[in-house]
Amino acid sequence: MFRVAHESPLRKPPQPVSERQIIFLDGIRYSADMAGIAIDRLWRQLCFIDSTEETIENHHIAEAALDAWSIIDAAHRMSDLIENLPGLPNSDWRRVFRHRVEDALELRDMWQHPVGEAAKVVEERGQAWGALSWMKHEENRPTGRWFLAVIGSDFKGSSWIFAGPAKAIPRVSTRRIRLIHMGKHVYLARLVRDMVEALRHLEDDIANKRLRLVGEAVNQERSSDWIMECSIMAVVSVDPAQQPSIGD
Repeated sequence: MFRVAHESPLRKPPQPVSERQIIFLDGIRYSADMAGIAIDRLWRQLCFIDSTEETIENHHIAEAALDAWSIIDAAHRMSDLIENLPGLPNSDWRRVFRHRVEDALELRDMWQHPVGEAAKVVEERGQAWGALSWMKHEENRPTGRWFLAVIGSDFKGSSWIFAGPAKAIPRVSTRRIRLIHMGKHVYLARLVRDMVEALRHLEDDIANKRLRLVGEAVNQERSSDWIMECSIMAVVSVDPAQQPSIGD
């Protein structure tokens, strides 16, 4: 389970930063948190699908698709924010991260333009939202049984290679959760791991004051990540018998 630490330097950098830089840093850390939450929820849903005795309904698959594509979207947002964060040095880790998320970014662009991509999807015999594949686990151990959830209608000639490989894959756990779409296979847990690794590098850059101030520095203490509550009360009628007399 991954969550951005409360004491992360992205929340309160040790060096002066501008309001614009704060917006970028908030966007990055929330993107990482969203991806961490989504991969946990996705695995729980996939475990339900491959183990339940209930009939699998379309909304069960839609729930899994929601979290899978949320990870793709979070990776795109985080990559874009890191790439354009004012004052961030152009370190090697940024180039590595950019390379690792390339397939995810291409999928996100397809997802954002479904009308224009529909003809290509039909030609590839694909589906509007692709498909999810994974290896079933029992008691946290891989079973060697592979599952596929097709997110949409399949056509004549549709095909998926979703089983295996059995050999180890760099930075991929035995769950092997893949989003398959338009000839691309994105390992979602690996994508989240790559996001976390990039976040750690960014935290190190900020903690060691490598982030250069761009713009006017925020010169006062600020709060973040908080919740408030308010209530509105309205008097709609008054009992005349309970009104005080003039002499009271």
